[in-house]
Amino acid sequence: MSNIAHWLMPCLQQVQVLKKTNSLSHALLIMGADGVGQEELAREMVKDLMCEIDQAAACGQCHSCQLMRADTHPDFRVLDGEIGSIKVDQVRLLVRQISQKPQVGQNKVVLITHAQAMNINAANAVLKALEEPAARTYFVLTSSQSTSLLPTIRSRCLLVNVPTPNIYEVKQWLLQQPDGETLSSLFWLTTQPFRLLSIQQQGKLSLYANLPNQLSALLQGAASISDVLKGLDSNNIEDYCNGLAAILHQCICHSTGAPLDAALQDIYMALITRLGIHSLMMRYQALQKLKSDLQKTNLNPIMQLTHELNQW
Repeated sequence: MSNIAHWLMPCLQQVQVLKKTNSLSHALLIMGADGVGQEELAREMVKDLMCEIDQAAACGQCHSCQLMRADTHPDFRVLDGEIGSIKVDQVRLLVRQISQKPQVGQNKVVLITHAQAMNINAANAVLKALEEPAARTYFVLTSSQSTSLLPTIRSRCLLVNVPTPNIYEVKQWLLQQPDGETLSSLFWLTTQPFRLLSIQQQGKLSLYANLPNQLSALLQGAASISDVLKGLDSNNIEDYCNGLAAILHQCICHSTGAPLDAALQDIYMALITRLGIHSLMMRYQALQKLKSDLQKTNLNPIMQLTHELNQW
């Protein structure tokens, strides 16, 4: 039995039934909001497809299952769109690699995560592979922006819609993870469970967890800008800007009647008193421009962020 998040289980079981009855399409597109678990669900499905035993779920014991556990299976290929644009040469190389018979077991599987990152030529190359599938070959695609994919790709895939869990479900699941209590305090940043989990896995938890208190101290005059920016560098300043932008966004939404996380109550009162809603929106736009400029230029990031916070 898989131990993946419970809101993913119905989708997994649906595909397992199709596999068991030999009714499964050679291409699957797993769709859902960013961070709800498409990639985790896809990898569980891949394990089932790679298993050498004729059953719905992976046995976990056969040679293929052991290779999958070690991440060394020669018939499993991955293209990850999260790390950058997926280009046509990558797809063509992958298609050549899977054109041969399976080296181990029965099936070959291609996993393309964040498939919206494919450029048009790469998308057309994938489409051609879907139209002329090699024997015993499965394509599993994930996307949080599935409407941006070619309609012809979508039409050739079994569409699997991942539900978005509610706040209570996310909190209960997070409490089972390392640092779950702290992660569940970051709902002002995002409520998507796997986005929160990735923050913990990347070692960025303290940066976000400390941000509301740091900003509150700055606005109350208990800390200087240099105090709150201490420890920032080119490796984490974008994360810091993302956190500031999330706080401003929550404050702007609250001004129109949306609920506000308790951690941001004092910040909202200070900002709305100092700036007013119009200036608050201007600061949000300026912060977004700063994030964009830092990616394009060699500007000193700390100096630029210091200038921005001086406007608060």
